[in-house]
Amino acid sequence: MNTQSILPILQVILTCGNICIIGYAFIKFLGKPHDNLETRVSGLEFKIKEIEQSLHKGNDRFRENAETNEVLIRSIFALIEFEVHYCETEQKPISKNLEKAKDELHEYFAKSGRR
Repeated sequence: MNTQSILPILQVILTCGNICIIGYAFIKFLGKPHDNLETRVSGLEFKIKEIEQSLHKGNDRFRENAETNEVLIRSIFALIEFEVHYCETEQKPISKNLEKAKDELHEYFAKSGRR
């Protein structure tokens, strides 16, 4: 075989190889946005999980604060009632501020539906 007969065969092989390489590069090029979107979506899903966890922690803290507030309000109410009762048993006048605090606390409980 001489070089003149091998040359067309090599050209066909190289052309097929070039077509395969160009096709592979084209497929990779078209798949690039999809890969970028997958990366971004997975990152956003991770951030959403972090946000949800922080919200659950915040809700727990709010629940604890609400319970603490309720205990403090009940304690203040008990102290006011004790002071009013003491004033009544000792036949001393009840101060206007103490009476006002008692009324405000009753009003607060009436509005909130607690007690």
